[in-house]
Formats: sequence, structure tokens, C-alpha cells
Amino acid sequence: MNRPLPSEDALRSLHAQSLQALSPATLARLRNARHSASRAHASRWRWWLASACSLVIALGVGVQFVGPGEHQGAATTPIAAAEEDNGALYDENPDLYLWLGDNDLAME
Repeated sequence: MNRPLPSEDALRSLHAQSLQALSPATLARLRNARHSASRAHASRWRWWLASACSLVIALGVGVQFVGPGEHQGAATTPIAAAEEDNGALYDENPDLYLWLGDNDLAME
């Protein structure tokens, strides 16, 4: 069976009563734990920021070593060489075209 939820005012009064029941030493320990957790979160954020900045600097230095001509020229050179090789192969043997024209199998 479902019980109705207490109102917000009732919950606030229960919270106030529980805080009065705690000893000052316990409240001090809870306060210290809350502050140390917030400091740990802030230091974690600093580490992430330092790592991200280091990565950006390392990428910038790496880009300086690879020049703009080296990066693009290396990819286009093998393709151009392959096209030239195929052209030279067909230019050396023109009998291939004559054989293809005379053979009826090539038209099927």
C-alpha cells in the first residue's frame, strides 16, 4: 500500500531536528569531508586542463615538423606513377588493340 509523501515543511523540520541531535565533533568532521571533496574535484579539473593544454601544444609542434608539401605530395605521387606505368604498357604493345578488334570474343 502506498503511503503519501510528507510535505516539504515536514521534511525541513525533520532535517533541522536531526542536525540538532548531531554532536559538534560530527558536524565538524562532515564539514571537513565536504570541503576536502570539493578541493579534490578542483584539483581533478586542473589535471584535465593541464593534460588538454599539453596535447594541444604537442599537436602544434607535430604539425610544424610535417610541412604542407610533404603531407599532400606523398599521397599523390604513387597514384600519378601508377597512371604513367599503365599508359606505357599500352603504348609498347599496339598489337593488343588489333587482337581485340579481330577477336569476336571481346565483343561478347
